[in-house]
Amino acid sequence: MQELETSLAGWTQNLQEVQALKAELGRCVLAEDVLLLQEQTEHLHRQWEDLCRRVSIRKQEIEDRLNSWAVFNEKNKELCAWLVQMENKLLQTADISIEEMIEKLQKDCMEEINLFSENELQLRQMGDHLIRASSKARAAEINDKLSKINDRWQHLFDVIGSRVKKLKETFAFIQQLDKNMSNLRTWLARIESELSKPVVYDVCNNQEIQKRLAEQQDLQRDIEQHSAGVESVFNICDVLLHDSDACANETECDSIQQTTRSLDRRWRN
Repeated sequence: MQELETSLAGWTQNLQEVQALKAELGRCVLAEDVLLLQEQTEHLHRQWEDLCRRVSIRKQEIEDRLNSWAVFNEKNKELCAWLVQMENKLLQTADISIEEMIEKLQKDCMEEINLFSENELQLRQMGDHLIRASSKARAAEINDKLSKINDRWQHLFDVIGSRVKKLKETFAFIQQLDKNMSNLRTWLARIESELSKPVVYDVCNNQEIQKRLAEQQDLQRDIEQHSAGVESVFNICDVLLHDSDACANETECDSIQQTTRSLDRRWRN
């Protein structure tokens, strides 16, 4: 484009020389010839003006395309940065309940994503326009950028889906732990009450001894039958202690650890 403008500048000088030559010839030739020369000069002038106009339009088109490319790159950079920021936000744990975290993901985060979906659509439309107006190499570069944005956009929804699923699983673990602990506390209270009772014989004979022994054996079987349930609670506690969502802060970790220690102490006793 610069070479073309330089060439036009050179032809401007030539056109001025033609005008000067025409004026000089006008004094030496017949009137009919002067008229013909005038027509040819005017026609040349019109061609020159049309060429300048077309060069100006072409220059503006190139500048607009370059500007569109710069805007496309800037918007692509901004969207990529937002996608990274959003993914990190989705994976962070917060000092709020799991129910609140799930609600935040399904409501607040989705609202923000819906807002930025307009930016993603505009970027795609701008890219499609540039692809049609660009060389094969530049079109391939634009298409590659759009493809990466599309992949990361889809990945964002996958992250949200897996994150919500993970939180719901953790919440289910916590609910199961609360339910199991409630049942175990009731059972432990009953067993502890039974074990704390002194063995009293109504009469001192073999039948009475066998009766009390059978009662103790029933208690022993009851304890053995609950061993799997106690082990299950220990396992759930261990899983939750290693879950950053269940132990988002020290208070929650301490609560689970105290539950484990209390159950372990009562079980061993």
